[in-house]
Amino acid sequence: MSFKVISTGPQALFQDRGRFSFASSGVGTSGSFDRLSAARANHAVGNDPNAAVIEILLGNFEVEATDATSIVFTGTEAFVTVTTPDGRSKNATTNTIIDVEPGDRIRLEPATYGMRAYLGVRGGFAVEKVLGSASTDLISHLGPAPIAEGDELTIARDISEEHWWPKLRQLPTLWRRFPAETLTVIPGPRANWFTQESLNKFFGQVFTVSNESNRIGLRLTSDTPLVREKDGELKSEGMVRGSIQVPPGGHPVVFGADHPVTGGYPVIAVLTARSCDRSAQLIPGDKVRFRKA
Repeated sequence: MSFKVISTGPQALFQDRGRFSFASSGVGTSGSFDRLSAARANHAVGNDPNAAVIEILLGNFEVEATDATSIVFTGTEAFVTVTTPDGRSKNATTNTIIDVEPGDRIRLEPATYGMRAYLGVRGGFAVEKVLGSASTDLISHLGPAPIAEGDELTIARDISEEHWWPKLRQLPTLWRRFPAETLTVIPGPRANWFTQESLNKFFGQVFTVSNESNRIGLRLTSDTPLVREKDGELKSEGMVRGSIQVPPGGHPVVFGADHPVTGGYPVIAVLTARSCDRSAQLIPGDKVRFRKA
């Protein structure tokens, strides 16, 4: 055991890069929603890129260390408090490599910006894999159960280079605040199912992230719903992360990490890889625009 879980906050899940090559069997890739932030966490502590991390929703996550190790939180902007056994407090922030000792309590406070933080520990977390991955998939219910209060977490040995260690102890900020986030898309493959006016609206108006959003997808609303050119039914097609489906109501749904592998609504556009990662940090109420790649 290397950590005892004191508090999980709204949600804490084991994630890695995902499970691949099973879409034909109805199993999605899953994996870290913000893949870039998760990769930064592993690289910062010298881990193998496939090492498991913990994806933390919003914050209020706390663990007690039972061994000496080094950790880092990435993804969000938030304060991190480390309380030693004798009551001393060491304050830090996300994107800072922190050395902890047995008995230290590490708490990730609520995020001041962003939605999902990633906890990387030197060596990664020892998690039983399902179909080659330690990722928790919320739509298929594959992978380990969500982390719960009282769980004991064990460190693995998924280290990339045994003698490599970063000289930089503070990582540069990855995601920055904007009044309206601009996500880059590749139009299609079913853009021809929409009127030209709706296509112009898709790229010209501001959308709002709905409360009904999760790892499966982000639901967006706008003042002007998108209108189809074609009224017929579309046969179910294979879907990828970042696909932007438009249901009959005209409000887009952006597929996230745990998206279904097929869908029957027309896809007006698909996010680029970086915009897929960026979308993981959008919270309900955030404003979004789209632009062509």
